[in-house]
Amino acid sequence: MRDILYIVVPCYNEEAVIDETTKRLTEKLKNLIITERISEKSRILYVNDGSKDNTLEILKQYEKDQKIKLIVGKNVGVVRSFYECLEKAYSNGDYFAYCDQDDFWHANKITRAVNMLKNEKNDKPLLYFSEFNYCDEQLNFLNKSKLNRKGADFKNSLVECIAFGISEVFNKQLAKKILDSGTENVCFHDWWAYMIASGMGKVIYDNEATVEYRRTGANVSPSGKSAIGLQIYRIKKFVFGKYFCNIRRQIEKYKELFKNDINKESQQILNMFSVNYNLIKSIKKTFYPKMFRQKNSDEIMCRMLFLLGRL
Repeated sequence: MRDILYIVVPCYNEEAVIDETTKRLTEKLKNLIITERISEKSRILYVNDGSKDNTLEILKQYEKDQKIKLIVGKNVGVVRSFYECLEKAYSNGDYFAYCDQDDFWHANKITRAVNMLKNEKNDKPLLYFSEFNYCDEQLNFLNKSKLNRKGADFKNSLVECIAFGISEVFNKQLAKKILDSGTENVCFHDWWAYMIASGMGKVIYDNEATVEYRRTGANVSPSGKSAIGLQIYRIKKFVFGKYFCNIRRQIEKYKELFKNDINKESQQILNMFSVNYNLIKSIKKTFYPKMFRQKNSDEIMCRMLFLLGRL
């Protein structure tokens, strides 16, 4: 019996790209079904996150295709939108893939992901993610991401998300953990999935780029900025924002829910973090013998933040 895949796609004001995205995803899904790589019960699940343009009207037309399902929702934000999508897909799916509307999947993305996931025991949370290619609005190649330099593990997941949602595919066990934990104090849906899988299951990393990440004015992420642009972004977000406070709350949520479900080494790492400043814990983190971050420069900054009690 072939596995059922649900592609989870929240939408907000996407009328400019939703036609292209839907045609592309539908074609890929049907090809996978025809070649018997996934079940014919597999679906694309859209949730309209209170769009103010014509996104909903366009999606209603596509819903006539039995492979496409639509949820009409309110504007609840990106994290809750993904959760609502996943909640509707959970009972019917075996594997789930997050998708943004303007990113271009390689033809072998799902096949690679599902094959790698099926090579593992399916009795624990499993998360697949890959590298991706940065490209411009016309899909011209810019450069390849370098997400995983030191290894994808639990301590890294506490302070950095290297598993981007655009490449994530995961099993039902991880989906259940995500849904049961709720959205409160979750910074990002993909980060939370990375934390859960790295602590209680397994993270499967693919060095091959399986997605073209289209960089437009609306979706440019910090990971692809220039050196100067990245520093300006960091100053605005880290110095003047609530970024670190939100991360501490996310870690505390993990501790409250899953502390007893992870191994002793991970428990020891988790116990070094707290919502409120603790001098002893700050010193322990600062002089911890293993790296938390992927890049050396980021690691130095991270240790300084530990010492200052910001993280």
